[in-house]
Amino acid sequence: MKRPRMKLRLLSNAILAVGVFLACPALPALSQTVSLEQYRQSLAELRTNVDALEEHPEGAAAIVSGLPENETIDAGGREITVSWHELKNDLALIVVAEPVRRKALLAQIQNYVRVLTEESAVYDKPAVSDSQARSRLQEILAQREFKAVQRKAGYLDPLKARLYRWLSRVLGMLFRMSLGSRFGVVQILIYGAAGAAILTVLIWTVMRLRRREEEAGPREIVPFSPSARGWRAWLGDARERARGQDWREAIHLAYWAGIAFLEEQGAWKPNRARTPREYLRLIGVRTPQHPPLAELTRKFERVWYGNLPAGEADFQETMGELERLGCR
Repeated sequence: MKRPRMKLRLLSNAILAVGVFLACPALPALSQTVSLEQYRQSLAELRTNVDALEEHPEGAAAIVSGLPENETIDAGGREITVSWHELKNDLALIVVAEPVRRKALLAQIQNYVRVLTEESAVYDKPAVSDSQARSRLQEILAQREFKAVQRKAGYLDPLKARLYRWLSRVLGMLFRMSLGSRFGVVQILIYGAAGAAILTVLIWTVMRLRRREEEAGPREIVPFSPSARGWRAWLGDARERARGQDWREAIHLAYWAGIAFLEEQGAWKPNRARTPREYLRLIGVRTPQHPPLAELTRKFERVWYGNLPAGEADFQETMGELERLGCR
């Protein structure tokens, strides 16, 4: 008896979702070009309208009708294209979603609009010339935290290039031999197996090299998963170090308190071999936890791995980001 009820519920939700779009007064333009100031004004209005959906979710239809599929922003000589397709789909789901699902969707949409608003401020910065960009890049790469990476890249790149060239010559030779001779069935099978083995080795080698490049970032060996110790224990140690004015260690322990907290909430499966950047990728850009975790990671890497000086203000900033995560 449960299955007919479930089908009926899905059918009613689908009809309601179609009704959302049919209730729109007019179809929006597929694409339009606006100035940067107009884009910011529309973002401010969109943020206000999205916040109002907490009390009036039926207003999602009006928001969908006012959004084009794509929007091109003229940012002082540069054109940036924004696609509203996924946001419109999420807004349509709010009307038909259950209350718990609706709350989660609304939080994601609010965070997405907030990120767009913050990113729109970047385009006020003056354009940087190529010479200034190269000079700034050289200054950054000359810092101490990048020297080890440069040394590794210098040893690894020639080895990879040599391996790729050798595999290319072997595969090319086999291909030319197959075209210039007449093979029997057995010979074709032998050379086919050899080619498959070489291709397997090539794929495995490329995957290993790419994985090594991804894992080339700073890695701290933790003898246990962060959540095994408990985020409150990490946070208590961080405050203890702060009372002793050991700010670098306090920020270090506070970062692991945040990681342990998210791990206890089920954000990912425990794995003590991850890098800070891997944790950041796992949390997802459109989740509410991403902005505070990104700030925590940035502060932690600059202070701990970059050996930059830290003070009480840096620790208080870290504690503020932990509170945004929910660590209180």
